[in-house]
Amino acid sequence: MCYVIITSGSLVWFLCTLVADMLIAAALVTPRWLIGPVQPVDELSSVSSQRQSSVGIYTRCKVMHQVGYHCGRFDLDGLATDSSVYPSEWKAAMFFISLGFALLSVTVLLTLLTCCRQSAFGKSIHNMTACAQVVSGISVMLALFLHPLGWRATRVQRLCGPEAEPFYPADCSIGISFYCGVIGILLTFAAAGISLKAESSNMRTRVRRRVEEGSKLVCIP
Repeated sequence: MCYVIITSGSLVWFLCTLVADMLIAAALVTPRWLIGPVQPVDELSSVSSQRQSSVGIYTRCKVMHQVGYHCGRFDLDGLATDSSVYPSEWKAAMFFISLGFALLSVTVLLTLLTCCRQSAFGKSIHNMTACAQVVSGISVMLALFLHPLGWRATRVQRLCGPEAEPFYPADCSIGISFYCGVIGILLTFAAAGISLKAESSNMRTRVRRRVEEGSKLVCIP
């Protein structure tokens, strides 16, 4: 029998997972992990435009004289990229945050699957999804720890000053992308905990009775 079960627990679980996934995606693709000092884009212009160079884990924005403000991804050539261009710590961070994002994206689909199925291969889908979410959160946490280790790189010192070193950004400030990653981690671990509530709500007597009565769609708060 095909049926769909929607409870308040499963809905909160899905929304929490989805928001966490979106935040981690934003942290991955936006260039606002480290933000440099304010610089004029065009010093000859009568109206000076103030912009800030910044770097992320995958992209960067740079104030360039006579060119203006340019954003784009790093010139990557896999893991063989010279460390002066793309620090080794950032390569590892890129791997872990990509792994975490991929796992969390899969769990978004699995949270939807639990509306129709509660188990697969004799295992609870809720439990398997929660484990994947914990692994995802740990993976993104490693990425957020590894990125500051690369702040001794020449690229960062040009942006933030020669005093920049691991966990000390000198003249730079921490950008919104980094905080998106932090909030995404917290929501990911929260979603793993909510999965237990979602599973118990799907197995309540009221839900089972509605299914046994032949209801195709069961919506219970």
